[in-house]
Amino acid sequence: MSDKQMTTQHVEQAHPVEQAAPIVWGTPDVDIYETDSELVLLADMPGVTDQGLQLEVSRGVLTFEAEREVADGGTRHGYYRQFRISDRIDADAGQAELKNGVLTLRLPKTEAAKPKKIAVKTLH
Repeated sequence: MSDKQMTTQHVEQAHPVEQAAPIVWGTPDVDIYETDSELVLLADMPGVTDQGLQLEVSRGVLTFEAEREVADGGTRHGYYRQFRISDRIDADAGQAELKNGVLTLRLPKTEAAKPKKIAVKTLH
């Protein structure tokens, strides 16, 4: 065995590569409804904590990804879902809350998207 082979073998034994367990992804159930002023998304994600949750809006696509706590022998589980949202939604002003395994995401509409009332004048 050459010196290079011995050095390589020694380094590999001293620093074994740890591989992370693969994540089993699931698609959470989601309810979406719209009011005059906002879009509301409710996602069932039991076992998820706010530290394990990532929400992002990029190029009109809302993405959420979350890992959940599991007690089964090291298998990791997570949730992943994407939605295309209108440019009439102000994602920068969105608010998210995670409570009892339910994510509530409120995305306000832009002023241009909100319904306008038109006053009616009567002529006598």
